[in-house]
Amino acid sequence: MSVTLAESAGFCFGVRRAVQKAEQCARGEGSVCTLGPIIHNKFVTRRLESMGVRQADCLSEARADVVIIRSHGVPPEIEAQLKEQCSRLEDVTCPFVKKIQNIAAQAYADGKQVVIIGEREHPEVIGINGYCAGSAAVIDSLEDAEKMDFSAKELCLVAQTTANKKKWQEIVEFLRKSGYNMQVHNTICSATEQRQAEAARLAARNDVMIVVGCRESSNTRKLYEICGRLCKRTYAVESAQELSALEINGPVSIGITAGASTPDWVIKEVVNKMSEREDMLKTQDSDFLEEMDKTLVKIRPGQVIKGYVVYVNDNEAGVNIGYKMDGFISRDELTAAGDVSPREILKEGDEIEVEVLKVNDGNGNVILSKKAVDERLSKDKKLAEINQGDPFEVTVKEAVKGGVLANVEGITVFIPGSQLRERGFVRDLSQYVGKTFAVKALEVDVKKRRVVASRAVVLKQEREEKEEKFWGNIHEGDVVKGVVRRITDFGAFVDVGGVDGLLHISDIAWYRLDKVTDVLKVGDEIEVSVLAMDREKGTISLGYKQLHAKPWEFAFEKYPVGSVVKGKVVRLAAFGAFVNLEPGIDGLVHISEITDHYIKKVEEALAVGQEVNVMVLDVNPEAKKISLSIKALGSEGQPEQEDEAFVQAEESAGFVQEAQEEDNAPSAETEETDAQ
Repeated sequence: MSVTLAESAGFCFGVRRAVQKAEQCARGEGSVCTLGPIIHNKFVTRRLESMGVRQADCLSEARADVVIIRSHGVPPEIEAQLKEQCSRLEDVTCPFVKKIQNIAAQAYADGKQVVIIGEREHPEVIGINGYCAGSAAVIDSLEDAEKMDFSAKELCLVAQTTANKKKWQEIVEFLRKSGYNMQVHNTICSATEQRQAEAARLAARNDVMIVVGCRESSNTRKLYEICGRLCKRTYAVESAQELSALEINGPVSIGITAGASTPDWVIKEVVNKMSEREDMLKTQDSDFLEEMDKTLVKIRPGQVIKGYVVYVNDNEAGVNIGYKMDGFISRDELTAAGDVSPREILKEGDEIEVEVLKVNDGNGNVILSKKAVDERLSKDKKLAEINQGDPFEVTVKEAVKGGVLANVEGITVFIPGSQLRERGFVRDLSQYVGKTFAVKALEVDVKKRRVVASRAVVLKQEREEKEEKFWGNIHEGDVVKGVVRRITDFGAFVDVGGVDGLLHISDIAWYRLDKVTDVLKVGDEIEVSVLAMDREKGTISLGYKQLHAKPWEFAFEKYPVGSVVKGKVVRLAAFGAFVNLEPGIDGLVHISEITDHYIKKVEEALAVGQEVNVMVLDVNPEAKKISLSIKALGSEGQPEQEDEAFVQAEESAGFVQEAQEEDNAPSAETEETDAQ
């Protein structure tokens, strides 16, 4: 004979919590009673009764200093009446049941038809139905579902916490195929699901199954049904005394499970009784006490484990993690900020993941952290995103040997110096500290939560995308905006949308430039015309002067004969001085038109850079020539009456023009070849 005990056998945390609360109340002052049995186990209720906890079978009998609402819960109107007739009301409704009550209440308020899959007369179902004014439809079998007609309303499906999972799935599937518009909430307790699944596995591989628990217990009955379908020799017993009536002999394998309301000492008696009948007890650790301990999880610092919130206040939350005692989460260990009240984000019955910080803080308390798990999950999520290859932003924290370091949600990101820009190695890494930019992962170490990343890859991708977009939208003759990025002796390179085009010095102005910086400087935003482009070579020729009028086009209108204008002496010659009136337009003041007295050299009266007032004597836009006179303005700088000097100036116009033609002859200097 071999015996295997289910690890999940015995009290669930909701039942354990209810019994512990009743024991606590019994040790206090005043009378204590429960409305109905606190759990469905007569051995537990008898024990509590011996401690002074009386069981009231109806509302009128529930009169005491302390009244306890049992783990199954009650309808809201019953709870209201209890508050009126007792000094103190202790509600130990299972947090899972509370959750279902809230779902039912909300669905009823929204006008939905609540459907409870469970036993109609079970106190838990009665309590849930009270939260929708008794209007819920209760279904306990597929046959019940087939008789229902819910076509008039949207459905909200919930399950009794101890419902048979297989039956739940069958009914839900039938209603879904029937075309009902419904919301489905699988509210079967996770501990119940685990217990039922383990019982099914034991029943399938053993010759005999023994289900321990009181017959009033719904979850015990469900376990018996599950085991009975898989193992013909399935027996239900309430205590070890009933084992003597069972005929179990020979070399058989026996599986033992127990309902959620069965206390450990009852299970221990059953196992001991079986060992007395045959000294071949087999448990997972061979010793029963060790086996019972195994029903409780073993924990260690740093372990991440799931649990259920059993109480919440403003400073901490209690969590049942299946250990021999509940764990505590302080406000500091709840969130990263550490300033959020547990009541704001947790409620009784919530299932959460926590990390064990201390198994024993010196006072016997288990210290837990939700913050640590959230941070770990956040890192894992971010690592998964990074590992997909998409760019992500980093802010450089420090420069180290060979590169820089950044931190993204607790993940260390190293960027080698060779990967900080598209071309060339960066010598001064400190210039990147504090800067934020996008990078792409080259290597991801999930275990160590470290990433090697590249900015160069992102820059290259961005450049290629810009270039692709640019070449698809640019055409010869287009006028585009650009920014001067670099200036050379032969022109300027202008960024016109991700691609640099060459603006040759000869296409900057209509007149001869000595240097590009006379017109442009780095950073200038300008409009240019696309003169030529070569997609294969990636080159573009730009023009700036083409978008501006030629200076001589409007010279006749701007400088009429006889007008007086100001200019600057820019060049001296033996026959006169050239005066710049505006960029691209120079006029000649013949030596004879400089003063009213004879001078041998122009330098005697004028100097380069000197500003002078001049009178326009003649304008010839086609020849790009203007004759000017200083003498004609007189000593006061105002025009004199037409006299012999003016006539003489007109007569000398032929000579002036000849001098200007000589001066404006093409330069012999070689222009810089177009870099394009």
